[in-house]
Amino acid sequence: MEIKKKTFYKILGTFIVILGIVLFITLNPGNGGNGNGSFEVFKNTSLFPSIGPENVKTVIEFSDFQCPWCAIASGLPEWAKSAAETNPNVAAVLGASENAKKLAKEGKIKFIYVSMSFVGKESVNAAEAGLCANEQGKFWKMHDAIFSADSGPEENDGTFTKENLEIIAQNISGLDQTKLSNCLKSSKMLSNVQEISRIASKFVSSTPTFFVDGKQVSSSWSEIEKYLD
Repeated sequence: MEIKKKTFYKILGTFIVILGIVLFITLNPGNGGNGNGSFEVFKNTSLFPSIGPENVKTVIEFSDFQCPWCAIASGLPEWAKSAAETNPNVAAVLGASENAKKLAKEGKIKFIYVSMSFVGKESVNAAEAGLCANEQGKFWKMHDAIFSADSGPEENDGTFTKENLEIIAQNISGLDQTKLSNCLKSSKMLSNVQEISRIASKFVSSTPTFFVDGKQVSSSWSEIEKYLD
């Protein structure tokens, strides 16, 4: 009986150690091996739109459409370009996302966008709009239109109400406006936006955050480039 008890406790101890390792990797996804395995979840393009080929380095951007620094990283709003003229910190980040997108279009990297939505209700609206457009294969056009419409670093100021997002989308060629409108009004993508937040929160707590092949890097484009060589 004593031998059986010892054997039982050895097995139990081994099980607890294995369970601890599994939980650690699950709760700290960026620390598992080289970090790439835990990022497999971001291959779901219905949640995480991507551009670029496979078998190249992968850049993932965690971004919130309302986040001022994300707008700066996009390189699209006029106010961000103006700010970069006098602020070296802004200049370092300006266009990081746009540069990654350009390389992906050239087939040099794969670029994945993660639409986070923690700044407020309008972040949720914008993330929904992006996914509604993604349903029609127009995510990147909507992405650019949303950031281009950002008039300043203020948040939740009425810029990204659902009504305004419909107006923002009107100049996107080939986008079915009625389908987009119905998608937004019905909150069809809300559960997907919430699922994105649930997954993304395991990896990051702020935006913009960039990863290159599973390694977190600075939001400065010059720093990101160092990991793309």
